[in-house]
Amino acid sequence: MKNWLFGVLMWGGAVLPGYGQGRDTAFAVHKLFVQRRRGADGLLTSGATMASSTTVEGAVSGMVAGAVPAAVGLGKAVRYSAQREADILSSFANGWPIPADVRRKLRRKHFHRTAKDLGPTR
Repeated sequence: MKNWLFGVLMWGGAVLPGYGQGRDTAFAVHKLFVQRRRGADGLLTSGATMASSTTVEGAVSGMVAGAVPAAVGLGKAVRYSAQREADILSSFANGWPIPADVRRKLRRKHFHRTAKDLGPTR
């Protein structure tokens, strides 16, 4: 009797898909892209600040020091652009898988909904 019950439970769990799974994945991809775009904006801003806040004597060192965060920020801005996010989410809605580079970056924290994710309340 126990084996039969265990078999039914295992069979039922393996067949039934999670109903909100696609919606949660789309939310997680959106959250990942938003977080990475914010990081890119911060790097671009800090790079520009470092480059512009130099004196005449330290102009070269300031430009070099500001170029590194700006280059990393520009790379992130291109990789996590809103257009690429829209393309990935539309292809996912049409049944295509999430690209491997994005799938590797998804973590458990991207699937959690917080009060900040739900928007302002009245």
